[in-house]
Amino acid sequence: MHEYSIVQSMLDLCEKHSKGKAVEKVAVKIGKMSGIEPHFLKESFEVFKEDTVCHDAVMEMELIDITIECQKCKEISKVDNFNFYCPVCESGDTKVLTGQEMHIDYIVLKEDG
Repeated sequence: MHEYSIVQSMLDLCEKHSKGKAVEKVAVKIGKMSGIEPHFLKESFEVFKEDTVCHDAVMEMELIDITIECQKCKEISKVDNFNFYCPVCESGDTKVLTGQEMHIDYIVLKEDG
């Protein structure tokens, strides 16, 4: 499960950017084609956040659909089930635009007081 190493990198980034302040929320975007299991990522976050600035933080996840651009007709389409053929002209000459990414979208720091 590579989710453990991903969470460790996320926690390191939160430590670096929070400058010691406690983190309230970590919002991540995960592409449906990224190879990351959202359940395992969230579970790993819950386990490894202890003793970090994220100890009370919640993780919010947004799943990103797979979109392709047809190189023949230039149509941009959302696809399901890893069917990369253009739904308009049925060409197989397509380019994946979204769905492979995984990144921290933003973090929310706890306010003092």
